[in-house]
Amino acid sequence: MTVTAEKINFNARHSAREFETVFEDHWSRVYNVVFRLVGDQDEAQDLALETFWQYYRKPPSKRENLSGWLYRVAVNLGFNALRARKRRSNYETEAGSMVIEEQKAAEPEQEIVLAERRKEVQDVLGQMKPQSAKLLVLRYSGLTYTELAAALKINPASVGKMLARAQDDFERLFSLVEGG
Repeated sequence: MTVTAEKINFNARHSAREFETVFEDHWSRVYNVVFRLVGDQDEAQDLALETFWQYYRKPPSKRENLSGWLYRVAVNLGFNALRARKRRSNYETEAGSMVIEEQKAAEPEQEIVLAERRKEVQDVLGQMKPQSAKLLVLRYSGLTYTELAAALKINPASVGKMLARAQDDFERLFSLVEGG
């Protein structure tokens, strides 16, 4: 009995150390991916923590592409949050949904313009095919083509072409937002 208990304790300590290492190695990139998607620091922190909570509760069976797994979970959580946000906003009045947080910026007008631009980008991403939107968010978060292929489970040879199409689609949709 003692041997089994020692093995269980050793495995639990090993998992905690492994989790801590994974968290430290990947936190900033996972957070940045989600922040670029949702545009809100607090929500991005919550979603990044949820990503690591999912990893802690049920890690992927194959560990060789852990970063791809983490980014895929983070992006999916981010898109779920955007969809939930859109549903909520349909039920809110315009005045109630337009809450401007105080920010430390020297020029509040510029922050408002940036927040509006971020919302436009999020709206355009929401109109795109999910895989194209995920591809753009991850690429502009600094992932390499290899990491993109792993995170989205696509052929590495197709990443460049798919990325070019996604960028064209984004530009077309964004020009409609700006013009409209």
